[in-house]
Amino acid sequence: MTHNILDVLTYMFDYLFEEAEQDNAHEINDSELKAHLSEAGFDVAGIDKALSWLENIATLQDGKIKPFDLINQTSMRIYTEAEQSKLDSKARGFLLFMENVGQLDANQREMIIEQVMSLGDTGIDLEDLKWVVMMVLGNSTDGEISAQWLESIVFLDENRTLQ
Repeated sequence: MTHNILDVLTYMFDYLFEEAEQDNAHEINDSELKAHLSEAGFDVAGIDKALSWLENIATLQDGKIKPFDLINQTSMRIYTEAEQSKLDSKARGFLLFMENVGQLDANQREMIIEQVMSLGDTGIDLEDLKWVVMMVLGNSTDGEISAQWLESIVFLDENRTLQ
């Protein structure tokens, strides 16, 4: 896993899910969250980058930035060299699979790719990509996506099929 933003984000989501299960009435504010992440050993710069990364998803989801209009649904995505070095063939295949089963549209795919590219210089593996997909789709306002289905894509055994 990339040793900064994704580590902070996955830890943060685990913590937030645990807190919600224990007491769904208590809302955690930013300062509480930052303090907890800092106590867990994450540095302030990493925490700030992770929260900024999440804010970027919100900006994309608010429609302030639209990668392109969905005029031609039969187009094919060609990945740049930089994108190919960041996303290996398994990762690109997973994104194509998600589109083909109707769980991801072209704009969401572009949001995911943009978020992956903003993670730094190192490539990410399929498991990390699944977390990014879950975070982008989980914050999506484009359609109803079940939390159980989102969790299944992250914790899915590669040898099984999605249903």
